[in-house]
Amino acid sequence: FNAEAVAAFAHATGFPVVADPLSGLRFGGHTRTTTVLGGYDAYLDERVTADWADPEVVVRIGASPTSKALRKYLARTDARQYLVDPTGRWREAEFGATDLVEAEPSVLAWRLSQLIRNRPDESWNALWTDAEDAYWDLVDDETDTFEGRVAADVADLAPEPSTLFVSNSMPVRDLDRFARPSTKSRTVLGNRGASGIDGIVSSALGAGSAATDHLTLLTGDLAYYHDMNGLLALGRLGVDATIVLVNNDGGGIFHMLPIEEYEPPFTDQFKTPHGLDFAATEDLYDLSFASVDPDDFRDAYAESVATDGTDVIEVRTDAESSHRVRERIADRARERLSESD
Repeated sequence: FNAEAVAAFAHATGFPVVADPLSGLRFGGHTRTTTVLGGYDAYLDERVTADWADPEVVVRIGASPTSKALRKYLARTDARQYLVDPTGRWREAEFGATDLVEAEPSVLAWRLSQLIRNRPDESWNALWTDAEDAYWDLVDDETDTFEGRVAADVADLAPEPSTLFVSNSMPVRDLDRFARPSTKSRTVLGNRGASGIDGIVSSALGAGSAATDHLTLLTGDLAYYHDMNGLLALGRLGVDATIVLVNNDGGGIFHMLPIEEYEPPFTDQFKTPHGLDFAATEDLYDLSFASVDPDDFRDAYAESVATDGTDVIEVRTDAESSHRVRERIADRARERLSESD
C-alpha cells in the first residue's frame, strides 16, 4: 500500500504509526513528518503499559505483526480494532480485532484523511514517543556485539534505494527490534507463515530479479542451508546480491523458549547444531564468500554493496550470548519506563 496515504491518515487523526518492518512504513520520506514507531517490542510490556490509558480505536492494516509483545498488547486493550484487508481475510493471531474492513488500504486511508479532522492528543502521543526515545538510547548505549546489531547495520548501510529481503526466525525479529525508523528508501520483504525458513533464498532472488535497485538478503544459517540450491538463480536470472549470513550454528531462536534450560534435550533436539562450512558455496555457485567477525561487518558490507557481483558475508555469532543482550536491552527499557511512570 501507499505509505503517503497512511501518513496522511495519521496526520488527520493524530494517531502514531506502529510500523512492522515488513509493513512498508518503517522506512521512507514520510517518517520526517509522521510519528513512526519501531521499538515497541521492548516497551509494550504490562509493567510499562499498566498505567497507560487504552486506545479507543486501533486501525490495523495488513498481516498480523511480527512482534509478540505488540500482539499481546493489542489483545489486552479494550479498543475498537478495525482490521483492514483488501481480500477480506481475517489475518489475526490473537483474536483481538473487532471489525473486518474489506477495502484497499491506500484508497481507504486517503479517503479517511479527507473526511477526518481530529485534534491530536499530545499526552497520548508523548507516551509513545518518550518510550521510543528511551528505548533507542538504550540500544545506542549497548556496547556488546550481538546479532541484532547486524540487522541494524544492514538497515542503516544498504544503498538507496534498496530491496531488503529478510528471513524468518531471528533475522525478521532482529530487524523488528533494532532497525529504527528512518527516511532511507528501503523495500523490506519477507515470507511470513507456516513455511518458516523454507524457500528464503529462492524468494529473495526472485524478488531481486524483478527489482532494479540493490538486493540484500539477511538470513540465518539454517535458512541458507535449507535453500542453498536456490542460489542457482544467481546465474539463471542474472541477479547480483549481497547475502548476509548470520551463522550461529543451529536454531538460535529456541533460546527464547524455556526448553533452553534443559540439557538434554535442548542442544540435540532443538538447537540442532550442524557444524557446516558454507564456504564451499563460493565455487559451487560462482559467488564471493567471506567470513567476518561481527566487529568487521560494517566495513565488509559497505564494500560489498559498492561493487558488482554476488557476495556472501558470513557473520559468525553466538546465539546464547546474543539472546542475553536482547533480554538485557528489553529489561532495561522496561525498568526505566516503569520507573518513569
